[in-house]
Amino acid sequence: MMNPDTAISVRNLSKAYSKITERKLFSHKSQKDSPFFAIDNISFEIKKGDSVCITGGNGSGKSTLLKMIAEVTQPTSGEIEIEGKVASILEVGIGFKPELSGHENIFLSGAMYGLTEKEIENKYDKIIDMFGFPDFINTPIKYYSSGMYMRLAFSIIINVNADIYLFDEVTSVGDGEFKHKVAKEIERLKSEGATVIIVTHEPILFSQICNKFIKFDKGRISVLDTYNNPEEQNNIIEKRLYFNKEKLAQFKKVHQEAIEFDIEEIRIINQSKVISTILDYDVTIAAKIKYDTDSTTSMLMTITDYAGFIISSAEATLEAGKYAERNISFIIPHNSLCPSPFNINFEIIDSKRQNLISYSQIIIMPSDRKDKWDGYVNLPIKVT
Repeated sequence: MMNPDTAISVRNLSKAYSKITERKLFSHKSQKDSPFFAIDNISFEIKKGDSVCITGGNGSGKSTLLKMIAEVTQPTSGEIEIEGKVASILEVGIGFKPELSGHENIFLSGAMYGLTEKEIENKYDKIIDMFGFPDFINTPIKYYSSGMYMRLAFSIIINVNADIYLFDEVTSVGDGEFKHKVAKEIERLKSEGATVIIVTHEPILFSQICNKFIKFDKGRISVLDTYNNPEEQNNIIEKRLYFNKEKLAQFKKVHQEAIEFDIEEIRIINQSKVISTILDYDVTIAAKIKYDTDSTTSMLMTITDYAGFIISSAEATLEAGKYAERNISFIIPHNSLCPSPFNINFEIIDSKRQNLISYSQIIIMPSDRKDKWDGYVNLPIKVT
């Protein structure tokens, strides 16, 4: 029996599929391998009111887990207990009727989630506003782009009165403004006491909303972090580092044996104890690294937007040699950046400007709470 404070309990859960290893051309006969476990014996609990960010590589099992929680897919073994009504977006356009218009699909989807016609009418204007394409609301949705599909689905789901919300890659096909709206609406659902689970490749968007982070790797949970209070959650920028050391290993194997890099620590030094005001003071990003190389390299810090476009950058030269510990600090002057959604990345590059290794989304910077923001940088523009 579940604890009364638990919304979802997953115990010894597995989902297996048959993996085809060989198929002859123009033949229906195939040879099947042993079962492939998309989810491999995982267990965890999500409390009521939790906001959970699930991340991991393609094929790691994230979407399969959500489908089982939504009861779209049955597990091979194990148990899932759920307390409350579930509303979900699992795939682009799932549950929509392509021949019907956006208007008709709003009423159809709302009815499927138990809303009366009157309740849908009361929420209709808000749904259209979130959708953002009122001129196309009477067009059959088979003519919609994938982004329009997702916007309409999201606009409907957030207006359903549910206890648990499941979002699978809801920001994958949206522009920057829509992504920011998604984050704001999910924060609203959280403030109203809902339990939210988000599968995403963009954890930066939800870093300040979610109190639990689960990282999947080959069907298993490789990281499970829980932040139980605001102070812990504010320190997420120092606790969650996204390193990809496989690239460095590949480079060493193929190109240059006599090279080794390891970023041991990255931390933010700032007067503010509250993440929302961190940009009001000088922000020092301190990196502690060790390396061994016979050629001069550089450490490049980039500040990028949602789409990965570089807003600004800075570079530190790393002389050839063996360093057991070297400290490098990048100082961002106060008020030079707007409180906008962006992230900070690091790269090690050689003298020919070739990338040796990338550490992406290492620092998660705060975003504002507006529907729109006033750009990313504060330039000394004079108006006369």
